[in-house]
Amino acid sequence: MKTNIIRYWQARTDKVRHCSETVFRRPGVYFRRFSFPLVLSCFFLMIVVHGRGQGSTDSPPVRNQFTIGLGASYIKTLDLLYSPIMYKSLRTDLHLGYLSKSKNGVFSTDLNVFLGALKPNSGGAVIVYASETAIDGVETTEDMRLEMSQIGFNLQLGYLHKLQKLQSPSKAFYLGASLEESLTYTPGFVNVGVINYGSVNARARFEYLLKNGKPVIFDITFPLVSVVTRLPYNQSPGEPGQSGLGAFFTGNNQVETLNHFQNARFSIQYPFLIKKRSAFNIRYEASWMHYYNPRHLTQAGNQLSLGFTF
Repeated sequence: MKTNIIRYWQARTDKVRHCSETVFRRPGVYFRRFSFPLVLSCFFLMIVVHGRGQGSTDSPPVRNQFTIGLGASYIKTLDLLYSPIMYKSLRTDLHLGYLSKSKNGVFSTDLNVFLGALKPNSGGAVIVYASETAIDGVETTEDMRLEMSQIGFNLQLGYLHKLQKLQSPSKAFYLGASLEESLTYTPGFVNVGVINYGSVNARARFEYLLKNGKPVIFDITFPLVSVVTRLPYNQSPGEPGQSGLGAFFTGNNQVETLNHFQNARFSIQYPFLIKKRSAFNIRYEASWMHYYNPRHLTQAGNQLSLGFTF
């Protein structure tokens, strides 16, 4: 009887200890998981709040704006075509943009080029093992540390029409569409995250004028119809004798709608320093993409950039 009582209280103690560890560990896990977007959001909010107290009533150039920007993005990729392991990439981004604004709408074109290392989300680098059997039957195994990177670009051309009925002195709404072409490429023989797509997007823009006369610009984009290109499951894009690059772009294209290919992006932009004919902007973007064929590919990330508009 005494032994049963001791076992009972030991079981109760272990259960309480397990629950307490779970409760107190979970916030740390959540913080590590979302710390990067949280820091970006807080930094952007600090810039906006600081700008509200400047008291400037200037506005950036209204028509024919050119933008040069430099930023960094943190992307996580899960590509089940190659591995169930999640990868992460810290990229450097170069942005070039042009915008023409009129009474009725906004015409814009944007080019974003990126480059960054690609690593497993947890653990060290990717290790590749190769076995070789000599003539005498002795088998040797060698390992090689695999350095991976991702390069690519995103080009977007669009027009947004101003909704005059919803306009007010401090608010402006725009609806429109854009054409987009994007390529993400991973050099080497482990092509994690490789995808090319051209899409027709729906796009919306909302501008809110702060008390200091500076606008905060919100933008959201998602595809309606896309032509998506991925390597096939057998990793052989074409027939023997055909170039791999040519076969990739000509033999693996799939027309997809929103139910099969999702690619949503949300951005916030704020001109924190404005001169007479130029402005310095800070921009934050969150993105999420998913495609199911031939195996599920999911990418999610955040981007923070600084731009000079003139």
